Amino acid sequence: MDTSLTPNPVHTLKQQWQHRLDLREQAQQKRCLRTPLAIDFVSNDYLGWACSSPPIYSNDNVFFMLAQQFSDAHGATGSRLLSGQSTTISALESAIAQFHQTEAALIFNSGFDANLGVLSSIGDRHTVFLYDELCHASLIDGMRLSMSRAVYKFRHSDCTHLAQLLAQYTGKNIVIVLESVYSMDGDVAPLAEIVALAQTYGALIVIDEAHATGIIGTHGEGLTQALELQHDVAVRIHTFGKGMGCHGAVVVGSQVLIDLLINFARPFIYTTALPPWSYATIAQAYARLQTDMHARAQLQERITYFTQLVAQYPWYKYRVQWLESNTPIQGLVIGDVTRTHEVVKQLHAAQLDVRPIFAPTVPAGTERLRICLHAFNTYDEMRLLSRTLWEAVRK
Repeated sequence: MDTSLTPNPVHTLKQQWQHRLDLREQAQQKRCLRTPLAIDFVSNDYLGWACSSPPIYSNDNVFFMLAQQFSDAHGATGSRLLSGQSTTISALESAIAQFHQTEAALIFNSGFDANLGVLSSIGDRHTVFLYDELCHASLIDGMRLSMSRAVYKFRHSDCTHLAQLLAQYTGKNIVIVLESVYSMDGDVAPLAEIVALAQTYGALIVIDEAHATGIIGTHGEGLTQALELQHDVAVRIHTFGKGMGCHGAVVVGSQVLIDLLINFARPFIYTTALPPWSYATIAQAYARLQTDMHARAQLQERITYFTQLVAQYPWYKYRVQWLESNTPIQGLVIGDVTRTHEVVKQLHAAQLDVRPIFAPTVPAGTERLRICLHAFNTYDEMRLLSRTLWEAVRK
C-alpha cells in the first residue's frame, strides 16, 4: 500500500496552526514577546512597588509579623489540599479578610486562576450570569466553564440595560459580574447603582477589583470598601500583580463562599501552592498598603498632571479619541490598525514604552494605545509622552 498520499495528521495540524498565525500577521495583529523599553508607560506596577524594597515596619503590624514567619523554601511541594498548606498561610488569609472587612479569604496563584475558579464554581445550570461587556477574558472563561446555560452581557456600565435584563430573569438565581476599574478604558464602574439594582432583584454581585487594589480607598482596599459597600457585594477578587507589585490573588467573602471554592474551584484544587516567599511578599505588600500613603498620593499627582497635559490638545481634529480617566489607565483610541502601529513606532523611537491594543482584546474599530501611569513617572517623561503622541497622530 502506497502511504505517500495518506495525509499526515500532525503535518495537517501544523499547517492549520501556521495558517492561523499568517492571518494574524496579515491583519497586523500578531502578538509577540518584547522586552521593556527605558520609559515605562505599559506595566501595571502603578505604585512602583514591584521594583522597590519595602520599608521596615514596626513589629505591631500583623502583616509584617506574618511575613517574617514564612520559610525561605523554593517550592510549596504540593497543592494546598496536600502538602502546600501551613498555619501561617491561614493566619495571612484571616488578616487579609479582616483588612477587607469580611469573613474569610482564599489566596489563588493568579488573578486569572481566581476569576476562573470563582465563576466556574458558584453557579449551576439554573444560574443566570449577567456580565458587563468589557469584563476580562478570565471572567468570561469562568462563566463558560460553569454549568450555566444562561450567560448574557449588558452594555458597558449601562444600568438601564442591566435593569432590563434583571427584570427579564426575575425569580432566577442571578449573578452580576463586573470590574471596579476596567483594564482597557480605565473607567470606574457605577457600583452603587448596580448594588441598588441587585438588591431590588435579589441578585448576587461578583466584582473583580484587580485594577483598584492598592489604588482606590484610604489604604488601597478597592472600590467596594471605598464606597462602604462591602456588606452588599458577595464576592470580591483582589489581584496582587498590579498595584501591589507582587503575585497571586485573593477571593474575599463569606466563609461558605471560601468553603465552596476549596471544594469546587479547580484552579485552586489542582494547582501547586505558591512558594513560601510569595506569601511573604503578599504579606509585605499588605503591610505597605497600611503605611505607604506617599505612593498613592504621588500617583494621583501624576494622573492629574497628565490629564491636564493631554486636555490641551484637540485630538478629535485628527480622528482619534482620548478616553478620559481619573485612574492610572489612560487610552487613546485610534481606530485603525496600521495607523496605530505607526504611532507606536514613533513612541518607541523615543524609548517610550506604550503598547498597542487590537482585536479581539478590544472590539475591531477601537484599536488603541493603552497608557499606564505610575508613581515613579517623572514630569519630564509625561511631557515627552504627550508631545510625542500629539506629533505622531498629526502625521
